[in-house]
Amino acid sequence: MPADPAEALRARGLRVTPQRRAILAAFRDRPEEHLSADEVHARAAALVPEVGRGTVYATLAELTELGLLAAFGAAEPVRYETNTADHAHFRCKLCLRLFDVDLAPPPAASLEREGYAVERITIVAEGICRACREYERGLEDGVTALATERQVDDTALGTIACAEHATPLGAVMLAASADGMVRVAFPEHADFDVLAARARTRRGPRAARAHLEHGVAAIDAYFAGGRDQVDETVDWAIAPVAGAESLAATRRVPYGATRSYDRLGAPADPYDIGFALGTNPMPFLFPCHRVTRGEELPLTYVGGLERRAALVALEGS
Repeated sequence: MPADPAEALRARGLRVTPQRRAILAAFRDRPEEHLSADEVHARAAALVPEVGRGTVYATLAELTELGLLAAFGAAEPVRYETNTADHAHFRCKLCLRLFDVDLAPPPAASLEREGYAVERITIVAEGICRACREYERGLEDGVTALATERQVDDTALGTIACAEHATPLGAVMLAASADGMVRVAFPEHADFDVLAARARTRRGPRAARAHLEHGVAAIDAYFAGGRDQVDETVDWAIAPVAGAESLAATRRVPYGATRSYDRLGAPADPYDIGFALGTNPMPFLFPCHRVTRGEELPLTYVGGLERRAALVALEGS
């Protein structure tokens, strides 16, 4: 980092404010120090008395993300385990879980020669765990399948009724059988055009059309601000679904809330959960936009990132 805090801030495209200068100045000429946020606040307040703790915490996170500072230590609460033997851990920065791993400790002889009395060496590797990577892979594969492969085959097509409906996120195609809803498709999905052609024929059982009307009403109520969970009847015999339990679990996530895939309570592997949500046959009815990958909103959504952002904004308002 440049010796001049102002130079360091400008190099990262940040506005030079008294608060930022004071926070960076707390580290000047002390590269060997590891300061807590409270210690930084105390030093910064000596230069700018009005700087608040909240500003210090937010600025430290900002400067760390930009590479001006490095952070060591986890903000998570202490986690307990029954394995009391010395061992290494892997901490997933997304789901925040700890995993026991087998890593050889580094030699401590050099430290002891320098006068340190080493009693214990704790090794924590950090990154993205296998489960989170598998969930993301399943999600991506599912979205790709939905865009490239028809989910409703010709046999089922002849037994359903379809209708196009306008929503704040654009047109969607709804399909239903006499026993329940089958599909809510976006234009980029592989079977959208086939369902649209079926809709133009106005064919389909009367009971299927009743389910379509209920589905349209439920979607309209949702976009009008309704917080009640949409709970339409689903024809699982026809609905193109990879994992009914994983989809059903999304309905247990409260309106406006989020929940990580590993906390859904779905009895499936991470990849299978991801694939089920990636091929979600009925967005809105199964709110997979509320499911995260740990602390992260995934970079993949069945209806595209812009639609998911709009849904999150809708529920956040």
